[in-house]
Amino acid sequence: MLPRVVTESQVQPFKFWFNDSLQDGVHFQNELYYRLRQTPITERSRLYHLACKLVQNGADVFLTASDDECSLWANLRNQKIFASSVSEKLSLPTAEGLMS
Repeated sequence: MLPRVVTESQVQPFKFWFNDSLQDGVHFQNELYYRLRQTPITERSRLYHLACKLVQNGADVFLTASDDECSLWANLRNQKIFASSVSEKLSLPTAEGLMS
């Protein structure tokens, strides 16, 4: 399966407070996602390659793109994310954490 790529106008952005910092989130297709990575649009192929690896490892992720940048988003309810985030101090998992 390949990761979805949508335009930023197709998602509803929001901010949320987690682990003592403000995080970026989006609402898309009745699910909530948080931003794993943001890169200039010139780096979109690298970000897409990372998204493909995450999807192969069972993560629910997708990409958004605008004229200037692209972002990788991970589902906040994904079981793989939950399992990797359980620790003494909860933090949102990184892309590397989702692949392990």
